[in-house]
This record gives sequence, structure tokens and C-alpha cells, in this order.
Amino acid sequence: MPLSSDEPHSPSDTFVHSGLISGDLDQIETLFDAHWYDLPNRFGPEVLRTVEAIPAAVFESRPRLLDAALLAYLRTGHAEGDDHRLRRALQFYVVVGQRYGMRLGSFSRSGDLLAAGAAAVISGRMRGDYSGAERIGAWTDTHMTLGAVQPVPPWKPAAAAARPGWLSAERGLTATLGGSLDEATQLFTRALAEAGEPPYAHYAGTSAAANLALLSAWRGHLDLARSWLEVFERSGSLPDWLGHQCGAGAATARVLIAIDEGDPDTATDALRRIGPATESVELWPFIAFADASYEAHFGDPHRGLRALDAARQRHGALSPDPTTMAGELVLRAEAKLLLRVGAGTRVLHLSDQHAEIGSLTLYAAWAHLLAGEHHEAMRLAAEATRHDELPLNDQMGLRLVEATTHLRTGHPDRARLAFLSAIRLRASRAHVSPFLALPDAELDELARLACVVNPLHGGTVTARYNAPPSSPLVHLTPREHEVLRALSTGQTAKKTATQFGVSVTTVRTQIRRIYQKLRVSHRKEALAKAESLGLLRAPRLPSHDRVG
Repeated sequence: MPLSSDEPHSPSDTFVHSGLISGDLDQIETLFDAHWYDLPNRFGPEVLRTVEAIPAAVFESRPRLLDAALLAYLRTGHAEGDDHRLRRALQFYVVVGQRYGMRLGSFSRSGDLLAAGAAAVISGRMRGDYSGAERIGAWTDTHMTLGAVQPVPPWKPAAAAARPGWLSAERGLTATLGGSLDEATQLFTRALAEAGEPPYAHYAGTSAAANLALLSAWRGHLDLARSWLEVFERSGSLPDWLGHQCGAGAATARVLIAIDEGDPDTATDALRRIGPATESVELWPFIAFADASYEAHFGDPHRGLRALDAARQRHGALSPDPTTMAGELVLRAEAKLLLRVGAGTRVLHLSDQHAEIGSLTLYAAWAHLLAGEHHEAMRLAAEATRHDELPLNDQMGLRLVEATTHLRTGHPDRARLAFLSAIRLRASRAHVSPFLALPDAELDELARLACVVNPLHGGTVTARYNAPPSSPLVHLTPREHEVLRALSTGQTAKKTATQFGVSVTTVRTQIRRIYQKLRVSHRKEALAKAESLGLLRAPRLPSHDRVG
């Protein structure tokens, strides 16, 4: 519990309290160096009263003071539930951090350089400039390493003033959201090694362990994720307001593990503790993906789509960049949910829009399989299985597509081999989520052919789960897509023919084919059906053509 500003409880508390109300900025920074997160945790109101009296221009040269102010706002905003106040504080931090990034060389003291560099990294990351943020982080790291800061030997405790592991942890989070997961793992592991001991110097290490658990769970390495969760629990406690930010990775890892093991009750409890993906947490794309996975497998996929859309709207990710991890997670979540509501055509359209990446291939293959288009499903699965960097769930899912396709086309021996391959890829016997997509009868038959126990039998999964329904697909040619979009703007066949440099007869023939494929008889019905199938979404601009 925070101390009252009027009732310091010990001589050391009295000293801190006096320093905070003195108005001596050097002394306040010294106190922050000594206590780090514990200062705003225990003296949040005093820190806020002090910093709110400081002119904004002062923060331009005092990055440690800015860091203390932000943490005090995080603590107070969490306690009071004031998300608007918190967002204002974050926006100020992002703006000032961006300004720091333009003049890092002007900070001569190591503590100021570290705080300014970390603020610039966070600023770039929150603006979506992951590569720029990493360049700043690497530059700061190099200058800290080669500068006056002496490395701490392992037999000596790391002081809170050095913010041990902080920069590495922030760079790791930047690499995570940017999609460089190998680099993220290395940086988080480094942050954990650099971190100090509780009560003041452990925060970065605890956060790093949480995010290592998340990355392991995302990749499907469930036992490894559990080992990192144990490290997280041993690394030192976090106050509630900080745990919501720094511990989100661990909480999301628990959700993913529970879903993969077919345990909806544990997943529900963990999701409730995290809160919705609309909240101000940088790992919101992982939370959104975890929530979508739960709704797809065990809940209501339509509710999942509504929640995903709300999160995307809240965080400005209605048109995500699929080359980043944040964008990939959002698109995966959408595709997974669309399959469960029978919207296979929308899944294919989504995959076509983002053809430069392969993360949606699994969902496209399932869409073809569910529509009975076995050869196309097999082709996509065979192509995708050549990519070793896919998460285990994807690798297992693709082999299950192959197994089901071989079973349906009369090749039981091939079906058996593909199914056994999926079985052997499991992280453990409890790893069952990819098998939830198969119809019961076909899963039983594949298990019989492979002479193994059905993965969903034996009490592993006791709750009801959602199998994706069969659904016919609508295949339009690129030109038919263009004609359809032209019709949606109100253009006549004659004007459309002029636009594309073809005859009116050609356009009318294309329109008839569109109507046939959509199974409609007139324009209004065609546009309504096309909208529901996601066929009227504008093609995504390449990343280099975007503004902002």
C-alpha cells in the first residue's frame, strides 16, 4: 500500500518524503536512482505533486525525472482507473522521448543517457517505428558499454541506479513486436542475466522472464514456457500496477498454454485477470490473439470477432502491417475466427491481400479443405511445411490438413504418415489444440490408421469445443475483383469498360460471371453478398507506399 504523504513510517521514509517535497530536482533524481520503481510505488502522490509543478521544458534535459513522472502516472492511473490520464502521460513521454532520440549525444552522464535512450526506444516502438527504435537502442547500448559505465561482476549486486537489464528488456520488447523473435529471445535472456536482486533492481529481469514465457508459448514449446514462468515467479514480486504492464507476457503465456492443452476453465480465468485487449498494454496483439484462440476453440467466434475489431479500433490497427509481429497476430486472430464462423471466402481474401507473408497459409489451406477443394488444400499445406520457422501449432495443423486430405481422397497410408507426423510434433501428450479442428469421425479414423490413441480422448479435453463448419468458397479472378469494386462505386458497365479499356460486352460477361459465383441475380444483392464475404476491401498498399 502507498504511504500517505502526511504519515512517513520510518526514518528512511521521512528522508525520502522530505527529499520529494523539497523541490530539489537533483535530490529527486538521486532518490529515483536509489529506489527505481519502488519510489513511485510507495510515494506516487508525492512524486506527482512534485513533477506537476515543474515546467515542461525542464524534462528536455532531465530524462530520469521524466521516467519517474511516467511511472508515478502509471501507478496512479492504475489505482484510480483513469485511462485517459494515463494516455496523456504516455503521449507526453512519447513526444519527449522522440526528441531525446534526435540528440542522444548531448547527454554526458551515463544515467541520463540510459534514461534518454530507453525513452527514445519506447517512443519509437509506440509509434510503430520498430527498426528506428532498435537502431537507437543499439547505439545507446554501444555507448553505454564503451563509456564510463563499469560492468558489474556476477559476485556483486547490481544497483538500481544502473537500471540493470532495462535497456535490453526494452529492446527485446521492440524486437518482439517488430517480428524479430530470435533477437528478442537473445535480448530478454541478456536482460535476465543483467538484472539485479529484489527489492529495487529486479524489475527488468522479471519482465524479461515473463516475455520469454510468452515467446515460448507462442512457438508451442509448452514445457519451456512453464520453466520461464517458474523463473518469473522466482524473480521478485511486482506491485499490481506494474504487474499489469510488465507481467502481461506471463499471464498471456498461461492462456496460450491452457488453450493448447484444451483447458478452457484455466484459460478463462487467466483472460479475466489480464483484461480485454482494448486496454493500454503494449502486448495487446498477443492478448487479442489469445482471446481469439479461446473464442475460436471454446467460446463464441462471433463474439471474438467483435472483441478483435474493438481492440483494433482502440489501438489504430484496422489496417495492420503484416510484416510486424503485431500485424501478423491481428491477422491470424481474424483468420482463425473467420474459419469458425464459416467465412472461408473471407479467409482466402485476407490471405490474398497479404500474400507476401506465409503466416495465413494454414488458415487458407483449412478454408480449401472445408470447402472440399482437396487438391488446393494439399498444395498449400505442402508448400507451407517447407518453412521450419512456423510455430508448432502451424506445423501440426498443416500436417493435419495433409492427413485429412489424403484420407478423403483414398490414400490411407499417406494419411497415416501425415497424422503420425502431427502427433510427433506435439510438445506433450496434453498438446491438443490443433486436433480440435478435425471432425470427430475423421479424427477417430486417423488415430485408428496410425495405431495411436485419439488425442482428444482419455479425459484430456472435457469441454465442448468448436469445429470449423464446411463452407463453399467464392473464387473471383483479379479482373472480376476490379469490376466488382467498380460496381460498388456506382459505375455503369459502360464507364467500367472505358476504365479498363475493354468492350461493354466483355464487362457485362464478367458481371454475369460474378453474379453466378455469388449466386445472386442483381447488383444490390451482389454488392451485399460481396461485402459480407470481405470481397470489397481495398487491396493493402505496400508498406513503402503508406503514409505515416
